[in-house]
Amino acid sequence: MAEKARETDRILFAVLMGTAGILLLCAVIAQPDKTLIEGFLRIQQAETGLITDSIVTGGLGGALLNAGLVLLLSTLLVRRLKMPFTGLSVACLYMMAGFALMGKNLVNTLPILAGGWIYSRYRREPFSKYVYVTFFGTCLSPLVSFVMNNARYGLRMLTMALCGIAIGFFLPPVSAYTVRIHQGYNLYNVGFAAGFIGLGMASILKGFGVEFADVSSWSRDNGILPDVLTWGLLAALLILGAVMGCRSWQQYRPIFRHSGRAVADFTALDGLGPTFVNMSLTGALGALYLRWMGADLNGPLLCCIFSVVGFAAFGKHPRNVIPVALGAVASSRLMGNIPINSPAVLLATLLCTGLAPIAGQFGVFWGFLAGFMHMTIVQHTAFLHGGMNLYNNGFAAGLTCVLMLPIIQALRPEPEE
Repeated sequence: MAEKARETDRILFAVLMGTAGILLLCAVIAQPDKTLIEGFLRIQQAETGLITDSIVTGGLGGALLNAGLVLLLSTLLVRRLKMPFTGLSVACLYMMAGFALMGKNLVNTLPILAGGWIYSRYRREPFSKYVYVTFFGTCLSPLVSFVMNNARYGLRMLTMALCGIAIGFFLPPVSAYTVRIHQGYNLYNVGFAAGFIGLGMASILKGFGVEFADVSSWSRDNGILPDVLTWGLLAALLILGAVMGCRSWQQYRPIFRHSGRAVADFTALDGLGPTFVNMSLTGALGALYLRWMGADLNGPLLCCIFSVVGFAAFGKHPRNVIPVALGAVASSRLMGNIPINSPAVLLATLLCTGLAPIAGQFGVFWGFLAGFMHMTIVQHTAFLHGGMNLYNNGFAAGLTCVLMLPIIQALRPEPEE
């Protein structure tokens, strides 16, 4: 068993490092001149929020360079802490890479990581216990960038540091509480917790007369490279899964027996072969949906694909994501006030799959209804935190759980896993 765990650790580390290498290579291909570094530096300094496309800020190459470095350094930090790489590692670090294309950067995440480390020192516990929560907590990095760009000139660095440290310090206890509220049915638990912290901090700032400007951006016509990156990564994962023994439907199908309710680490439950195949196929469903909608891949949409692929190692699979996504699509169709191919709807349809455990545990009907309700709720939550929580869909998913779980559990008994 120990030997198997070491092999899993070694392979997952190689996959994460390989993904970082692919992102860095694509960055150089996209901008093979000095504009690459110039764009990367603009991303570090820019104000971010919902929905920020890093490609608009720094160019395709600059955005991919930012994502590659964020993934590389995050992976090396996990290795430095001597933690084993698991399905949670893949989910967390792919989210780090994805959202580095939609608002995160090295500058606005570092103070939050420092806050998580300080919390671990305060608790006299190893930082390894809180590192993943802190990584996820960088979803509030736009608040750090906002303070950096709007505080008094002489106090910007100090206030930015204090803001990030406060976020990183308070997220672990809040997220430990919120997971009890949704009982593991929201895979984006830290997004739920961050929504409340963002709500509190944004309310305080608004009380002092601070206004949050809309910094949304959305690029189009980014050429063929984003598609090559997406389908190349999915193909590589599929081939890797086949090489590691998952070569038939019978070998892959057992992964569907899991509801996905946290904690569902597919690398431990079913092995690396089925997990890599699941990551490829689940990600392909998201990519095909975007192709069906005629959407051009950009920073936010690549972010969604990375998020879906990552969590396909930790809870998501086609059987539990399809009902939730269909419910979201049906909701956007029936509401009619928002185009089905608008940025907000595209992102919500892919990221509402954080509620996949509801479909996995209670069935297709309740999964469909969860996606339906999520789409209606997520359209009205961003203003609560001023657009400062990049995991706004995680916040909305938590609220959906608060609304639906008591009803579900009152109407039917909870089936066993």
